[in-house]
Amino acid sequence: MSTPFIPSLLLAETYFPIKEERGFAADVIERSVAEGFYQSFEIGDIKDREERKRIWNLKENNHVVITEWFTYLIDREQLNVSSLDPKLRKKTVQRLKEETALAAECGASNIAFVTGPDPGAERRQEGMNVLVESLCEICEEAQKYNMTVLVEHLDRIAHKKRILGPIDETVQVLRKVRENYSNIGIAFDTAHAALNGEDIIDAIQLGKDFVQQIHFSNAVLDPASPLYGDHHMAIGEPGFLTKDKIQEILVEVEKMGLCSENGLRVAIEARTQNKKALDESVKHTRYVLEYALQATGTKY
Repeated sequence: MSTPFIPSLLLAETYFPIKEERGFAADVIERSVAEGFYQSFEIGDIKDREERKRIWNLKENNHVVITEWFTYLIDREQLNVSSLDPKLRKKTVQRLKEETALAAECGASNIAFVTGPDPGAERRQEGMNVLVESLCEICEEAQKYNMTVLVEHLDRIAHKKRILGPIDETVQVLRKVRENYSNIGIAFDTAHAALNGEDIIDAIQLGKDFVQQIHFSNAVLDPASPLYGDHHMAIGEPGFLTKDKIQEILVEVEKMGLCSENGLRVAIEARTQNKKALDESVKHTRYVLEYALQATGTKY
């Protein structure tokens, strides 16, 4: 069975210049569901209770998927799910559990986040072990709300330098979690895989039992370039990821049959740099995803 794709909008990156404005997420979702293309929305942590209620109503009335990303919260509060400091790790897990309850108020089906810095080869396994503990605790909390916990693999040596990087190691960690909790998955990112020196299709194939969504993120892969790394740049040159490359990846992924029952969420991760560019960036993000999906059997 082939993979059905679900167009997803990554709000905090596409609408980066206004992401802190009160009510922006609910406003964007409301406009987008009326337009009818996006069927999934990825939000950050929503501080306002009334906005959470608006998003929940929009989700219920329009049958869209809501994923809440904890990454901005983690960065803002300097949290770390894989910390070797027991106090910080415990604080992080508790904080993410609290936010899970608020994500439920938005009607979120998924929560997602990144891991902490790589502690180095000598202590990496120790860090992986405590990461498994953290993920199990968060999965247990998420089960109360019928949520899936998604972990994003990042690059190990290029730019972000996080503990969870190469896809084979990511799969090993998540398999340990899945021994007790089925609600664990991967939020796959093309830029991180490429910066880890991995072939995108091979990496997705390796992680296919866990991959539940894909961010098509671009990056410059030349270490000598000042643009080297994961900067959430626009799709196209000088990065490795073009709209045609995204299309090629989707065609191959469709053959794999990932998430054949519920569909695989796919989003363009490109950060809008300023308010003046917002309208054009929003249009271009949708254009790239529509273009890429044309080669698949997706109906929208």
